[in-house]
Amino acid sequence: MADKIEAIDRVSVTHYDRDRGQVELRTEFPNESYLWNRDFHPTPIRMRNWGPWTYLAIWFGMVTIVPTWTLSGVGLAFGLNWWQSILLIFLGNLIVLVPMIIQSHGGAKYGMAEPQLTRTRWGVYGAQFPSWIRAVISMGWWGIESYIITEAAVAMYLVTTGQIPKLLSGTTYTLSVAYPQIFWPTFIIVVLAQLLLFYVSPPFRGQPGLKWLARAAAPIVLVGFLLLFTYTMNAAHWNFTPILQIPDRVTGLAFWLAVIGFLNANVAYWATMALSMPDFTRFARSQFAQTVGQIPMPLMMAAVGALGILATGASMVLGFNHGAGIGDPVILAAAILPKPAAYFVLFVFMLATFVVNVFANSVAPGYDIANTYSKYLSWFRGIVIGVLISMALGAWAFYAGGAYSYIFNWLLAYGALLGAVEGVIVFDYAIIRRFKFEPTDVFMKRGRFRYWRGINPAAFISFAIATVVTYMSYWGWLVNPVTQMLYADSWISAFLIAGVIYIILMKYWIIPKYQPWLRGGLLRGYTDEDLEKIFGKNNK
Repeated sequence: MADKIEAIDRVSVTHYDRDRGQVELRTEFPNESYLWNRDFHPTPIRMRNWGPWTYLAIWFGMVTIVPTWTLSGVGLAFGLNWWQSILLIFLGNLIVLVPMIIQSHGGAKYGMAEPQLTRTRWGVYGAQFPSWIRAVISMGWWGIESYIITEAAVAMYLVTTGQIPKLLSGTTYTLSVAYPQIFWPTFIIVVLAQLLLFYVSPPFRGQPGLKWLARAAAPIVLVGFLLLFTYTMNAAHWNFTPILQIPDRVTGLAFWLAVIGFLNANVAYWATMALSMPDFTRFARSQFAQTVGQIPMPLMMAAVGALGILATGASMVLGFNHGAGIGDPVILAAAILPKPAAYFVLFVFMLATFVVNVFANSVAPGYDIANTYSKYLSWFRGIVIGVLISMALGAWAFYAGGAYSYIFNWLLAYGALLGAVEGVIVFDYAIIRRFKFEPTDVFMKRGRFRYWRGINPAAFISFAIATVVTYMSYWGWLVNPVTQMLYADSWISAFLIAGVIYIILMKYWIIPKYQPWLRGGLLRGYTDEDLEKIFGKNNK
């Protein structure tokens, strides 16, 4: 039996600005201390002033980082050629842009961050589950970024001590394996230094120095990338012919597994942001602003990917790493650049990686973890727990372990989890709700998103089925070409399986039992009397 829903005049406290297409919640819920506080409250329309250039700058800063360059070289290592790799980078990011824009729409329309929007699909308490998934994956990336900072610092030491020849056959694992007595103490120092900074100067307080560094890091690191690219190509005498003639080296099923796997790796690369973008778009001036500002992202990824692939190909021509090339820009910079240029580029990589790590991988997971027991956990305690999770996860081992490990054990592995989460979110918001819901109930423990004791069973069942089906070959339960392709297609597989199962369960079980006031169907979406009053009879 459905739980009793609390009565409230939803229409009088919800304002819909038709000109801007945005909703404003004009009441507070101080009695709902677990679900509401002033930080969680939707952004007032008057404070939503971020334009398209702001979102373009955010993406520029996030794209121009070391892992983007590294990812681009994975296509070559997977046996694909240069144009296949660049095309798949573009297509993968174009695919993830679709759910990203849909999820961003909710932030811009309702002024809500991701954890609050997620309550409408997973239940007011069940939303903790996808938030924790996001937090764990983000902290995995936090560990990878910390590994890269350490790598750059140790590379500077090797440049200083003249140990360059050892780097000419290097990979991302070279420094940690060859110089463990230097690398891992430095890694611990990097981790502790970031924790110290978080303690004395939490980034969510908006410290002016960190904000300035965040704005400056992207163009500076782009200069570093261009310097490294130009010098590498000059060393290869700008002879693009050998690079363009590097053939694809896989055929048959192996070729399609490489193509689908690399495509989904690029989807998964920004799948965390596809979930998290409402944290930023809640401040958007309009849907036009957030959409136009994000559309160039696939082109920017392809551009940085082109730099990485061509430079990696040039290092193959130069015979580095026994002809396999050097795909890690940190190793390549230390191995090939003159000492002053190497210092500059390595320092730039450290700076940019640190700033992105702070803002992209720390603030949101700290809140996600602290929100679990907000009465006892501060943001800093949340991030300490997150760092412990990061150290236990050891995601840098996947990143540094080569192309196969990076793709199949990291990007595709977590891509399936996020694909299932985002399948539920997108199919609910776009097909079931048709972009409309009552914002009041997001903050009510006995509101319309209570479902079964605060949890939406359809979301959890859909997630479980989608992830198990997608992981069957990875776990070794059932290995054949079909299950192998399902895992190589991890994000897309889990997204579609979860989404389709979810809308079926919603139509035939959850809505009749837990949301009987809704009327409509899958073809036109579901509505109710309050929604028609808020948005108009035609629900526009």
